[in-house]
Amino acid sequence: MKYIISIIGLFLLISCNTKYNMIETGLVNGKFDGNMYEYLQSNHYDWDSTRLMVERANLVDLFEGKRAGYEQITFFGPTNHSIRRYMLQKGYSSVAEIEVDTCYKMIMECVVKGKHMRDDIPLGKEIAQENTDDSSDNWNDSGDDWEYPDGDMGDGGDENTEDENPDQYKGTGGTVFTGEMGNRFWIYSFQDSYNEVAGVGAIVLFIKALDNRGKHIDIASTNIEPTNGVVHSLHYNFTLGDFIFTQEETTPDDFE
Repeated sequence: MKYIISIIGLFLLISCNTKYNMIETGLVNGKFDGNMYEYLQSNHYDWDSTRLMVERANLVDLFEGKRAGYEQITFFGPTNHSIRRYMLQKGYSSVAEIEVDTCYKMIMECVVKGKHMRDDIPLGKEIAQENTDDSSDNWNDSGDDWEYPDGDMGDGGDENTEDENPDQYKGTGGTVFTGEMGNRFWIYSFQDSYNEVAGVGAIVLFIKALDNRGKHIDIASTNIEPTNGVVHSLHYNFTLGDFIFTQEETTPDDFE
């Protein structure tokens, strides 16, 4: 009987997800003995499609640390799940069907020059979250239209496609990064509670995409260190392109 109980307990431990759905890297202390491109090659489950996009965008040398000015980079990496969701939305059956320029843009939105570790990100706090979060609570009662945080209605038209003041989505603390496509996002760290004691648990990172109406972006794993920078893995619920607002992406499916 005790063997059956042990097996059941082991199954439950394997089946459980952490609160922040951490991506298992299999690395000791986050260190990877190789460059960032080699790291993407090393984990097929999470990074195969990402690697293919890097190759299609002619960015292999950048991820190898060989491009001038990009010797050290921080990559907020979209995993296979994020890319597959984007492909499904757009009707692509393979990365090879995505335009080269689109691959370049989508990858470079996630790249920041320099090496920025998790502990380099200041603590922060969101303000007026009920008015800036793009969760399903922003649907009106009829369910017909998406109500944006600034009060505009996403009716599929061409008006109000850009925010006049994207900084309204910033909270206190944290810092603002600029991706290599000029996209700005506010990123902050937060120390979770442990055993119901506040401020003593794991430190996690969160993003607000300032150029996408403050869209909330979760970071699943941090401080993956190849030799030429650091990778922070974006959550599986991230969809490729979430860093920058485009009119065609304001559909109910994007906010589930």
